[in-house]
Amino acid sequence: MRDGGIISYPLMRVTLFAGAMACSSLAMAHTANAASGGAAVTILRSLSATQEESLDFGRILPAAQDGIVTVRPDGGIECSGAMLCLGDGKPALFRLTGADVPLAVSIDPVVAMVGPDTARLMVTLLPSGPVAMASPAGSPFAVGGQMIVTAGTPPGSYAGQYNISFEYQ
Repeated sequence: MRDGGIISYPLMRVTLFAGAMACSSLAMAHTANAASGGAAVTILRSLSATQEESLDFGRILPAAQDGIVTVRPDGGIECSGAMLCLGDGKPALFRLTGADVPLAVSIDPVVAMVGPDTARLMVTLLPSGPVAMASPAGSPFAVGGQMIVTAGTPPGSYAGQYNISFEYQ
């Protein structure tokens, strides 16, 4: 030391700097990790739904009291009360073509069928289930329905449409 000042030695500065860098590199080496990852994909067939049959309640002869007509997805038909179900009722049938994976089904719960003089019959739709399966060859999916026919329901033909969608899950 001269005159109360600090004498700097260049070699000492370099040694201290190099030591600090070594400690810094050592600390970074302990916190850095390497990993590898993987990737995968499944390409599905295009999905298509084709209606092969429409929901048909057949012919109904109402009685003096209200009755319920049911067409089940499995094809069975029932008329309650004194009402008569004549002819063959049948569920709607869709053909689902695509990949063999589950499909979510979304359907209008109720549809109005309109007849003579804008008379209406309300139909509660009965799908075979909330989930369907498609296949490359095509898998069936059925939709039945249930409606109340009152004694005063005007005679004639009634028709309506509903929305149904199928989506890969």
